[in-house]
Amino acid sequence: MYTQKILTIRNLIPKIRIMNRREILKQLSVIPLVGTTMTPDLFASQASSNTQETKENIYRSIGVEPIINCRGTFTIIGGSIERPEVLEAMEAASGYFAQYDELAFGLGQRLAELTKTEWGVITAGCAAAMKHFTAACVTGGNPERLIRIPNLTGMEKTEVIIPGYSRNLYDHAVRNIGVKVITVETAAEMRKAISEHTAMIYVLACRHSQPGQPFSLEVIAELAKPRNIPVLLDAAAEDLTIPPLHL
Repeated sequence: MYTQKILTIRNLIPKIRIMNRREILKQLSVIPLVGTTMTPDLFASQASSNTQETKENIYRSIGVEPIINCRGTFTIIGGSIERPEVLEAMEAASGYFAQYDELAFGLGQRLAELTKTEWGVITAGCAAAMKHFTAACVTGGNPERLIRIPNLTGMEKTEVIIPGYSRNLYDHAVRNIGVKVITVETAAEMRKAISEHTAMIYVLACRHSQPGQPFSLEVIAELAKPRNIPVLLDAAAEDLTIPPLHL
């Protein structure tokens, strides 16, 4: 009986949309039993069912088929899923406002404690982190320079050196700042490429950057440190160790 009455409402909906106010009132008189015989419990159970269905099929609800992750933390498939305590923290934070400079300081301090590093920052993904840190190295944190990006006219630090083995699909996040990318293949080429215009060196964590390799991270750090040049190591696909082994 309930199903029949629900169908009656659905059949009327297209007609109601094109009716004037008087015709709508006339048609509503046909279905008085629907409002009186469908109990609140039925409405509640239907709403609960719809909510559960949407939660379980949030991707399918927009035509996207969920997949089983057999690859790891890859950006193209969403990075990773959230742990329950992360979701709880997000929900707890969503009910308040905070001043972002103060928030960034508090987060940085807490991440430093957790990861045993000097500082930390949370970004909207790894590509965003690459972009933020390139901007920091180019501008030195000067807000007047930050708002000029990607126009680097007149700025001193406008070049980023990248070993050939580190060039990848995501280094566009570095290039988006407007820097000139200098690709080098050997330590000798890097030594020659370093100048007063070098903002930073970008290195991808891979087998070529491991200890013992001719152009490893250790070799690059030896070239960069005496010149006080920051090295951005992209370890997005690496397992997190505490403290991070790359440091």
